[in-house]
Amino acid sequence: MSYSTLSVKNLNFGVEYYLEEGQRIVTARIFPPHVDDRLEFYILIDGDASFSVENNVYKLTAGDVVISKPNQIHNCILNSNSVHKHLCFWFDSSCEFLFEKINNLQSNLVSPPVEEKEKLLDIYKELRIARDCGDELKQFTLFVAMIEIIGKYVDKISVQQIVPDILKNILDDLNTSFTEINSLSYFTEKYSVSSSTLNRLFKQHLNTSPKLYLETKRLAYARILLRKGENVMTACMKAGFTDYSNFIRLFKKRFNVTPNQYKNKK
Repeated sequence: MSYSTLSVKNLNFGVEYYLEEGQRIVTARIFPPHVDDRLEFYILIDGDASFSVENNVYKLTAGDVVISKPNQIHNCILNSNSVHKHLCFWFDSSCEFLFEKINNLQSNLVSPPVEEKEKLLDIYKELRIARDCGDELKQFTLFVAMIEIIGKYVDKISVQQIVPDILKNILDDLNTSFTEINSLSYFTEKYSVSSSTLNRLFKQHLNTSPKLYLETKRLAYARILLRKGENVMTACMKAGFTDYSNFIRLFKKRFNVTPNQYKNKK
């Protein structure tokens, strides 16, 4: 993967982005769920893909946009062997104007009208050219144009749920109570499913295990608490971890920094 960065002097505008532009057929797969502490935009350019964010899975068409807020669990799903062409870009918290706009996002999926989707696809082509030419001003204007289009439709609810109701209910429950759940038996007992069925549902639809998903939710929340100024021990306890040493180990393994290093990172 080749990432590009664009930072505009004297403006709170810094973006990292990745353009997938190959024409090869990619094998159907579910990419592992992950979290980022930046604001992520994913735009499907071509291919047969869905996208999961927290407890929703969206079936996409070309020009659809998925916005993942900082520390939301998300991953891409390739539904069949096909070309997977897409654009991803990430903004950090310095872009306050964007975070304010997205703060009350009703749905992670933004699905503009067909004519607006076509404009996004055209902008993608122009962005490739501007990047290859090193034209930073053009790249900046193109990102502003994309954000302007997307911004007009962020308040439109476009939920396309494609996971089984039982998994949707479990995810809703987990996303509400993840700091309090002591054991996965909570789900097997409450929803009358076996451990094997619970694991199969998460593996089949999210390419993860319920244990890892729960752990990821807790780590993401701990990161939010650390950014808000909580000390490491308090963040550990409030996020639902009971073993402090294990929390330190898991955090460093997942994010490549210790909780204290993350807390103090500028």
